[in-house]
Amino acid sequence: MSGSWTNMATNQYFNFYGSKPEQRLVEDLMVEAIKQYGFDGYYIYNDNNEARDLLYGEDPLKRFRAAYPVELYLSNATGYDGEQEFFSKFGLEIRNTISVMLPKRTFAQRIPQNITQRPREGDLIYVPFTGSSGKGELYEIKFVQANKDMFVLGRKNPYFYELHLELFKYSHDVVDTGVDEIDNVAQSAYNIVLEMD
Repeated sequence: MSGSWTNMATNQYFNFYGSKPEQRLVEDLMVEAIKQYGFDGYYIYNDNNEARDLLYGEDPLKRFRAAYPVELYLSNATGYDGEQEFFSKFGLEIRNTISVMLPKRTFAQRIPQNITQRPREGDLIYVPFTGSSGKGELYEIKFVQANKDMFVLGRKNPYFYELHLELFKYSHDVVDTGVDEIDNVAQSAYNIVLEMD
């Protein structure tokens, strides 16, 4: 056995592992595929950092006052993931979850980097085509998976983020993004229509 690198199993002439141009090509293809087969949504940032509870990860009052357009790809197009409907000690809970892919390049270009460097748990994603009324729904980011692509061609930074989302549960949250379709969905969530004869 020789300790020389010349006897390695991979081809020394066509080994692109760690090649920056090849990594850029893979990223271009992923972004192009998401732009072609994805949908337009919004990333909605929670700007109430002063009240963020670092111990339990909850915010006493969430404020969403800015929405940034992004392209997203629905990873699970066959239906909702998660535990769906189940009974807990608090009664019936409905946990409708979906997963979407967000290109890292898009996030860096569309969301100001002085706000956040990556998608954060607790922020919202607006999906325009879900919901029984057809007006779209707001989903809360529960988990950001940054290594779904598993270092393709040796790149350590992710090509895309996979966001695991759960239908947003409203609780005295301030949603005033300036985008009418998002603000209307949030306002209608607080309204209860009672028909009395």
